[in-house]
Amino acid sequence: MLVASQSALRHFFYPVCPVNKLTDGPVEFTLLNQSIVLWLDQNNQPAAAENRCCHRWSKLTKGKVIDGAIHCPYHGWAFANTGECIKIPQHPERPIPSNYCIKSYKCQSRYDYVWVALEDPIMPIPEIPEFESNEYRVIHLENRAWQCSSLTALENIFDTAHHHFVHQHLGDKVNPVPIPPTIIEKTPYGMFFKSDMYNYGNKLQYKAWNIRDKEIVLKREFHWYMPFLVKMTLSLPNNLKNVTLLSFTPMTNSSLQWINIVMRNDTEENVKASDVIQLGMTISYEDQDILENVLPDVPLNIHEQCHMESDRPSILIRKRFTALLSEFGDIEQRTDCIPNKLDEQISNKIKHKLKVF
Repeated sequence: MLVASQSALRHFFYPVCPVNKLTDGPVEFTLLNQSIVLWLDQNNQPAAAENRCCHRWSKLTKGKVIDGAIHCPYHGWAFANTGECIKIPQHPERPIPSNYCIKSYKCQSRYDYVWVALEDPIMPIPEIPEFESNEYRVIHLENRAWQCSSLTALENIFDTAHHHFVHQHLGDKVNPVPIPPTIIEKTPYGMFFKSDMYNYGNKLQYKAWNIRDKEIVLKREFHWYMPFLVKMTLSLPNNLKNVTLLSFTPMTNSSLQWINIVMRNDTEENVKASDVIQLGMTISYEDQDILENVLPDVPLNIHEQCHMESDRPSILIRKRFTALLSEFGDIEQRTDCIPNKLDEQISNKIKHKLKVF
C-alpha cells in the first residue's frame, strides 16, 4: 500500500508541526502528498489550507500573516482561516466572488502540536490524560523526516523480534527469541498490544530511567490509534511510568514526519530531560537507519510476504487497513516495481489460512 495515495487516509487527524513554530510566520508541510500552509489566525489558533493562491497558484508560505489572514506574496490577495478570499488590493471597491477561495482543512491544537485532517475525520484526536496530568512532565524530542513508509514504521513499533539485531541500547543482546505478547486485541480505534521484553542495561538507560539493573523485564503496553499514532507505556521496577506518544505522520508514499512526545511521572531532579532525549533519539536513529532500506510499498495481502510469530500485530494492522479501504471504496494503490511480486490472481490453493513459524 502506498499510504499517501490512499484517499481513505485523508479522513484522519495527523500532528504536523509544533504550534510554537507558527509564531514566526506561515509554515509549509506536505501531508499525504498535499502541500498545505499553516498559520495563526485572528484568534491565535492554528489554521490550515492548500498551499497555493487561487489567482496564480503562488505558494502562500512565502507570504505574510496580517491580522490573522494569510496574504499571498505575489499580488497580496488575503485569505481567512475559512479559505475565503477577503481582500484583493487591486480592486478594493469590488465585491469578491465566493468562488475566489482556497481549500481549508480542519485544524486543531492538541498536545503542543497542530493537527490537520484533509477530509472530514472519522475519529477524534485521542485523549492522552498523562499530558494534562500534574503528576507527569512533558518532554518533546526533536521531530524529523524519515525516508520510509509510515506503515513500515508503524509495524516496526510492534515488532518484538528486531531489537536483538537493530538496537545497541534496547532489548536482549544475548537471546534473539522475544517474549510472546500477552495481549493482541482489536479495538474500535485500532489495537491494544501488551508485550514484555527482556532488556540488558546500558549507560544511556541508567541515566534516562534512573535504574541500575543490568537485566530487567520491561513491561510494555501499546495503544494503536489508526492510522499511524501509537501510545506506548513503559513500566519500570522503580515505579517510573514512561509514556510515549509517537506519530509517523505520512508526508509522501516514502517519507514521514517522526514525532515523539514523552510523559513521565518523575522530575528534572530525578532525571535530566536531556538524558531522556538522548536515549530516545539514539534508539530512533537505529530504527531509521534500517527502515529507510525497506521498500515503501507494504502489501496488505499477507500472502505476498513471509511471516513469523512476532508478525501477528502486523497482520492485524494490515487487515484493519484492508477493511478501512473497503469501507471507503478505496482501492489499494501499489507500485509496479516490486521484486518477486506475486501474480494478482492467486490460486485458491494458496489462499489457505496463514501459517506463521
